[in-house]
Amino acid sequence: MNDPRPRIVLALGAGGRRGVALAAVLDRLHQESIPLDAILGCSVGGIVGALYTAAGTDPGVLIEDARRLGPGALFTLAAARWGLAPRGPAGAAGAGPLARAVGRLERASFETLHFGVRRFGVLALDLLSRRILLIEGGPGRAASLSIARAVAATSAIPGIFPPVAARIAGRSRLLVDPGWFTAVPVEHAFAPPIAARRVIAVDLSLLSCPRQARRRYWDRLRESCGDRLLILRPRVRGCGTMISRPGDAARLVEAGRESVDAAALRTLRSWIATP
Repeated sequence: MNDPRPRIVLALGAGGRRGVALAAVLDRLHQESIPLDAILGCSVGGIVGALYTAAGTDPGVLIEDARRLGPGALFTLAAARWGLAPRGPAGAAGAGPLARAVGRLERASFETLHFGVRRFGVLALDLLSRRILLIEGGPGRAASLSIARAVAATSAIPGIFPPVAARIAGRSRLLVDPGWFTAVPVEHAFAPPIAARRVIAVDLSLLSCPRQARRRYWDRLRESCGDRLLILRPRVRGCGTMISRPGDAARLVEAGRESVDAAALRTLRSWIATP
């Protein structure tokens, strides 16, 4: 009897401008032909995951777009979201490639996923119920929000971006970035409804999430999950999360690619070979 659970799920963590390291991880996995059945993301992990999975953007293009972002791109886009600048291309012009990426997500859908991925989801924090929600879908699986609104919700950093108002499961919601409480959606990858058999978790060392910033958290997770979990931790210390500095993008790309090292690839190939 075939196991309907996703075989390998990629969980992409929060980290703001460090997100280019996630694109570099995806680039390495893509080059090594590692099959991904599902991708979950938090904050920038949701943005990168959606652009790859739902918009069908090649990881190399994601990396080049990130290299061209101005130092204050996030704040420019935030100003447009709050109505402090004209909406659309004119208001988000200073955000450059980030604004164009938002446009690609407006045209994307959970019904059409790319690169062999069958399910995609993001986490968002509901300010009204104080609960973290998983918004997920795929071909034949209806989602509670569109791709664009789900990504806007998971990346709505409180105090910088406005929350996303939505009605889900008959209740009003105010959705924001969940990164202060869950930066890497690894637990949601293992839990229903995703119920992954194996998970690749990419941690961008977000210190503003105290629970997952503790090494003890990851040690316990390794103990409980055993060889069902692979943790990739690009060396991103010193690189900004909100404002980047010259050279940050190149360092982050290198760090993301190096995190998929020989040991990680041995683990991944053993997963693929296991019936």
